Amino acid sequence: MLAASTDDSTLRIYDVNTQVTQYASGEHGMSPLAAYTTIAHAGTLLGFAWYPHMNRDPAANCFIESVRDHPLHLCDTQTGKVRASYSAYDAYDTLMSATAVAFSHDGTSIYAGYATHIGRFDVHREGPPVELTQTTPSRRSRDGLKGIVSCLATNNTHIASATLSGQLALHTPDTQIACVWRVPVEYGGTGVTHLRWAPNNIHVWAASRQSEFIVAWDIRDLRAPCAVVRRPGRTMQRMQFAFDASGRHLVVGQADGRVVLHDLNALDCDQSNALVQDDPNSVQAHGDLVAGISSHPYYPLLATASGQRRFCDPNPAPNCLRVWSVPAQYYCA
Repeated sequence: MLAASTDDSTLRIYDVNTQVTQYASGEHGMSPLAAYTTIAHAGTLLGFAWYPHMNRDPAANCFIESVRDHPLHLCDTQTGKVRASYSAYDAYDTLMSATAVAFSHDGTSIYAGYATHIGRFDVHREGPPVELTQTTPSRRSRDGLKGIVSCLATNNTHIASATLSGQLALHTPDTQIACVWRVPVEYGGTGVTHLRWAPNNIHVWAASRQSEFIVAWDIRDLRAPCAVVRRPGRTMQRMQFAFDASGRHLVVGQADGRVVLHDLNALDCDQSNALVQDDPNSVQAHGDLVAGISSHPYYPLLATASGQRRFCDPNPAPNCLRVWSVPAQYYCA
């Protein structure tokens, strides 16, 4: 399954089984992608996350989504219908909109980030959260995690969160804050927009807006970044990155439309502030900024999406979604 959200608050789900079958059988060529499920929303789609144990069982084909001024919805990928709803309220009994969502590693819990809270919901129980933790004691306090929670990432032991104020935190499974640190100013600490765990579950990688770097920390020593990758793209827009199916490469999209593969084995993550400046394997994937990147969990396939808001360009590059086999043979949408 492949999902893509667009500026019209619509989530489109694509079936990539044809592309996977072509790759497995060694066939070459392009085949069009057609959305078989289209889900329109009444408000802005703030985020969504796939159920981590999706398989051929229809009951496991679902995802969680967050829409502004709506509860969290667990939706069916085949029909787009809502299976369950999860809602959290503040001290004034006002519904809070989740700005980031993620499933736990085992798929039994849903984590949601809000303006001043992080909540955990039981997948099997609709309604209020099981835990709702305030990220900071008060608005004026300097303690805790400051700012709107912009992204969440989970592994088998910790939950990592980041905010639009440039801070990051590690949480225990019950959403309690274990430690807080900040992106160094020289690497663009104006607000973290994407966060992922490395395949080794030890390094956490983060990308910030208006920054040309992707920074990694070793959770065993958070005093300084353990690796830094240069990524041209000074923009306020979210620019994602991913790890390939083998877990060896960091796949990064750039503002010039290129997709770059960084070999993690070549990064000396034990040396503090190891900056990678050379241009490794890359391909000109799009004619505009590469905003979205996702990798297939089992096959060497990548999905990339391009596009950004342009206010003064009379001939903007077309936005598109592409699925690539590594290397460079791709399928156009």
